Amino acid sequence: MRVVRVLPDVSGLNKVFDYFVPDDLGGPPIAVGSLVRVQLHNRRTAGWVVAVDVDPPAGVKLEPLLKSSSVGPTEDVVELAQWVSHEWAGRWAAVLKTASPEPFVRSLPRPASVSIAGGPTDGLEVLFDGAGPRVVRSAPASDRFEILRTAAARGPTLVVTPDQKAAAAFAGRLSRTGVRTHRYPKQWAGGFEGGVVLGARSAVFASVPGLRSIVVLDEHDDALQNERNPTWHARDVAIERARRANIPCLLVSASPSPAALAATEDVRLPNRTAERSGWPVVQVIDRRDDEPGRTGLFSGPLIRRLRESGRAVCILNRKGRAVMLACATCGELVRSTSGDELMIEDDAGLLALRSGETRPRICLACSGTKLKRLRLGVSRAAEELSTLLREPVGEVVGTTAAGEGLEHRVMVGTEALLHRIGAVDTVAFLDFDNEVLAARYRAAEQSMTLLARAAALVGPRTGGGRVLVQTRVPDHRVLRAASRAQPELFTAEELELRQMSDMPPYRGLAMVSGAGAASFTEPLGARLDVDVIGPDRDGRFLVKGSDRRAVSEALSDLTRPKEGRVSIAVDPPRA
Repeated sequence: MRVVRVLPDVSGLNKVFDYFVPDDLGGPPIAVGSLVRVQLHNRRTAGWVVAVDVDPPAGVKLEPLLKSSSVGPTEDVVELAQWVSHEWAGRWAAVLKTASPEPFVRSLPRPASVSIAGGPTDGLEVLFDGAGPRVVRSAPASDRFEILRTAAARGPTLVVTPDQKAAAAFAGRLSRTGVRTHRYPKQWAGGFEGGVVLGARSAVFASVPGLRSIVVLDEHDDALQNERNPTWHARDVAIERARRANIPCLLVSASPSPAALAATEDVRLPNRTAERSGWPVVQVIDRRDDEPGRTGLFSGPLIRRLRESGRAVCILNRKGRAVMLACATCGELVRSTSGDELMIEDDAGLLALRSGETRPRICLACSGTKLKRLRLGVSRAAEELSTLLREPVGEVVGTTAAGEGLEHRVMVGTEALLHRIGAVDTVAFLDFDNEVLAARYRAAEQSMTLLARAAALVGPRTGGGRVLVQTRVPDHRVLRAASRAQPELFTAEELELRQMSDMPPYRGLAMVSGAGAASFTEPLGARLDVDVIGPDRDGRFLVKGSDRRAVSEALSDLTRPKEGRVSIAVDPPRA
C-alpha cells in the first residue's frame, strides 16, 4: 500500500494527514505537489501531497485519496512554500495556492530540446558568475532587456517584475529574439518546457525544473510584497530559492532597498556617466518661503512647466484631506527633533506618531508659536489646476476605473496613477513632505521608490523629461540622492539610521492588528526574545525580535483568541 502525506486546504488548519493511494485512483500520477481530494472529518476537501511513500503511524486506519485533481508545484517549490509559511508566520496552504495552477493541469508538456537566446549579450555574463544574491544597480531609464537575454542564454530562467505589464513587455521582446517565454500564472506549466518564465510577484513560486538563474527587476518596489498573510516579499523568497538551488539571483534596482543591501555585499555598480544619463532632471522646488495656507498647492515653477510640457501627471497621495502643520513665521514644517517625522496636534501639544516624541506647540527652527494647518486633497487639486491651466484635468485614484481619466494631457492622482500611465514628459509631486516625513519607518525608502518610478516614466535627461518635487525639506537625503542621481547618498544614511534605531533589516518586525490583538499579544510580555510596542491609536501592536524568524516563531506559538479577529503582518510595509 502506497501512503502519502497531505496538507488539506482548510482555513485555520495547518496540519498534515496520511492517506493511502488506491490502485484505481486515475488522474495525473501522484507526486509531491499533486493536488488531490480527500475526506477529512466527514467532509471532502482539496489538498496537496507534501510527501510520498511515508510510513504511517502504527495502529491508524488510513482513508484513501478520493481524487487526483491536477499536477501541482514541484517538490522544491513545495519545500520553499513551507519555508515561507514559517518565515512570515502564515499558513503553508496559503502559499501553495499561489504556487498551484488554476485551472487544473492534467498533464505536463515535454521539455523543449533547444531554447534560443539569439545575439550577443554585451559582456553581461559576469553578472551571473557564481551563486547567491547580488545587487545590480541600474538607472530608472536603463533598459534591462540585455540582462534578461543574457540570463536566457544560460538556461531556464525565472524573471520577477513588480507588475504583469512589465512582464508582458519583456516577454514580447524576448520572444521576438527567439527566446521561449512563458507568462506566469496564465501559462503555469510553461516552466516545464524550459526557457524564461516571467510574471509579477507570484512568479517567484513558478515550477521550473533545472532552473539556472533568477532575476528580480525593481526589487525595491512594494508591489513585490504580498498584501495578505503571509506577507512574503518576492525579493527575499527569490534569494532563498537561489540559495537552495545554488544559482545566481540578480536583484536589479535603480535605488537598492536596505533589505537587499543587507542580504549581500556583492553590489554591481554601473558606469557613473551612464547612470547619471539614465536619470531625468529632478527639480526640487523649495516652498519654505511660501506662506503656509495662502499660496495654494501649485508653485510658479510648477505651473510654468505644466503649461510648457506635453503630458504630465501630478501626484498627491491624499484622496480626501490631510493635515500638516507649518510655522506661520518661518514656513518650516513642524517636525520631530530628528527631522524625520511630521508632528501632529495633541492634547498635550505636539506628537510624533511613530517615535512618540512630544513637545509644546513651538517651531524648532525659529521658536515661533503660531502654527498653520495645511489641508490638501486630490479632488480639490484637480479643480484648482484645471482653473489655472484653463483646460480639463483628469483625476485618478486607486478606485478609479481602469483607463478613466487618462485621456487628458494633465492628470492629478494618488501614486496609483504612476502604475497606470505610460511614458510622460513631467511627473510632479505636489506635496512630497507627506511622503518622506510620514509616520512610518520606511517612509524615506518608499519615497525614493516613488521618485525612481517617476524617473522611469519620464525617461533619461537627454529626452527632456523632468521630475518636479515641491517640498519644505529640500535638503532631505532622498532629494539629495535623486537630484544628483546618486542613490548611495540615500542608502548609506538610511542603513545607518535603521541600525541605530533597531529596525529592519537589522531586526525582525511584525504588526498585529484587529479586535483581538491585545489578548493575542499579551503572552509575549513574558518572553525575553521579543519586545512588544503598543497599542497605538488604532489598537495595533509592533513585535520586535532579533530577526524575522524569531518574530515569526514567537507569533506562531500563540493561540488565536476565540473572540476578536487578529491580523499578522511580518515585515509590515506601513509600520
